[in-house]
Amino acid sequence: MKRAVIFVNGNLSDLSQAKKIIKKEDCLIASDGGANLIEKLKLIPNIVIGDMDSIKPELLKKYKSIKYPAKKDKTDFELTIDYCLAQKFQEIIIFGILGDRIDHLLANIFLLAKTQTENKLIKIKIIEGKKEIFILNKEIIIEGKIGDEVSIIPVSEKLKGVTTEGLYYRLIDDTLLFGSTRGVSNVMEKKSAKIALCQGIAMVSHLRKSV
Repeated sequence: MKRAVIFVNGNLSDLSQAKKIIKKEDCLIASDGGANLIEKLKLIPNIVIGDMDSIKPELLKKYKSIKYPAKKDKTDFELTIDYCLAQKFQEIIIFGILGDRIDHLLANIFLLAKTQTENKLIKIKIIEGKKEIFILNKEIIIEGKIGDEVSIIPVSEKLKGVTTEGLYYRLIDDTLLFGSTRGVSNVMEKKSAKIALCQGIAMVSHLRKSV
């Protein structure tokens, strides 16, 4: 499976976790200042994308880049997602996106929901410490521990045919509406849980008890 690993210029609490997940065959992409995080891992990005306003100048000279003007209609992260789609990656893993800017976070979540809506075969996952966020349009199996928290949040008008296995509050062919909190704070009863839906796009949050 052709996989991209994106680093965004945000918070990354556990560099060692990221290094364990990255595979040799992955395409390592820096969204502008995400290159600073990749440098800390002692890795080299395949490409740096953005207006280059947050990458260290000395790194910009070292790496291959696609530079955009500072005055543009898309964020560096959206340009990075556009690149991934053009390269036809089948899986996208994202680090450093959960920063302090709530406006950026919400915009990025909805951008990923739109991306998943238009490209149904792509797998998208955000990783940050104990937190995993999946953008889901069909089904996933979450690997974790008993007691981990899992939330299913609609980011489309409605989720139809929602069915879960391995969670304390089980859903069977249920409908969750946009704005509903019914899917929040479920708990894993087993070391793996399955979430499936027939229609719609969900953000699935997995909070581990430990990394």
